[in-house]
Amino acid sequence: MTSLQGHIEATYFELCEIFGEPTYLEPSGDGKINTEWEFNGYNWYGEETPITIYDWKDYDGGVASRSGEVYNWHIGGTEGCAVEIVNAKVEYYRKKS
Repeated sequence: MTSLQGHIEATYFELCEIFGEPTYLEPSGDGKINTEWEFNGYNWYGEETPITIYDWKDYDGGVASRSGEVYNWHIGGTEGCAVEIVNAKVEYYRKKS
């Protein structure tokens, strides 16, 4: 289980290019999350750490987050390095493009 560690502004399409298709595209049971990626990164000690990127409380079935516009995504993790890992991957992608 992860908890909010920070945010990243990116489009849905950027995140799909970087992290692949989302793990979940259906609304969560409570409707708070519509789009979510789940994966593992590596912390400063080389240990795996869970990371999630998700939309939060739009209650629109993912319309706003998947619109193609820049969206303020939530980054979840069990450690603060989750934000650094996601930011590094997004920055690398943007420099390549």
